[in-house]
Amino acid sequence: MPKGISIMSQLLSIVNYGDGKEVNVDIAKTILQNYHKIPELTIFDLADLCYVSSSSITRFVRTLGYDSYKQFKNDIDNTLTIDVDYSKRINMATAEDLKPIYQRYTENVIENIQFTFEHIDYRQLNRVCEMIYQAKEIALFGLEYANYVGIHFQNKMASLNRLIQLGVSDEKQLELAKNIAPHSLVFIISLEGSFFYRNTEIIDILTEKECKIVAISMITVGKLISACDEVILCNKTNSNTEGRITLMYTIELIIIYYYINYSHI
Repeated sequence: MPKGISIMSQLLSIVNYGDGKEVNVDIAKTILQNYHKIPELTIFDLADLCYVSSSSITRFVRTLGYDSYKQFKNDIDNTLTIDVDYSKRINMATAEDLKPIYQRYTENVIENIQFTFEHIDYRQLNRVCEMIYQAKEIALFGLEYANYVGIHFQNKMASLNRLIQLGVSDEKQLELAKNIAPHSLVFIISLEGSFFYRNTEIIDILTEKECKIVAISMITVGKLISACDEVILCNKTNSNTEGRITLMYTIELIIIYYYINYSHI
C-alpha cells in the first residue's frame, strides 16, 4: 500500500471520487460497511458479499498496492488493534467519562489556539507570504492529516492565483520532490516533527535543490528541522489530536495575511 495514506482513506477516496470502474466502487463500499469483519473473512467470503469473483477481489487489493488479500486484511486488522490517535485515558474511557474528557479536550484546543495566537510573528508571516508571492513553484509535504489541510490550502491559494502542489502518499511526495524546480518554496506540515525523520530522502533532495523550506510545527529545534528557512510555531500540546484544529487555524492565518497584503498587487 502507498505509505503515508491509510487504508480507510484509500477506500473512501474510491467511494467519493471513483476510479473509473464501478465494480471497484461497489467493492470499496462493501469493505467499508463490513470493515471490522474483514480480518475474519476469507477472500471467497468477501467475494460473496460483493457479488464478484475472488479474482476481482485480488485485482482490487492490488490496485491499493497490496500483493495479496492476506496482506490487505492483515493491515486492516492492524488498524483495528492499534490506536495511536488518543491517549490511554481516552482509549480506556467509558460513557461516564465523556464530560470531563470533552472538557479537557476543549480546554486544550482553546489553550493551543491562544498559545499560537500569542506567538504569531508578523514579520515572519510577511516573509513567508512574500516567498509565496515570489515563488515560481510551491509544494506542500506532510503525513496523512496534513494532506487534508493541504487540500484546503491548495484550494484557497488557487483562488489567489497561487498553485500549491501536493503528493497524497510518500511515493508521490518523493516524486514531487524529485520533479520540483530548484529554489522552489516548500511547506512541510509536521506537528511533532515525524515527517522529517520518516522522509530524510525528501529533505535531502529539497536541500540539495536549495528550496526554501517553511515548516509548520510544534518543534522549533533539532538537527533536521534546522534545515528549514522558517518554522511557524503551532500548538502547545497534541496529546489527543487537539493540534489538528490549531493547524487549520494556522493555515487560515497564512491565507488571511496573504489575501490582505498580496491579493490586490
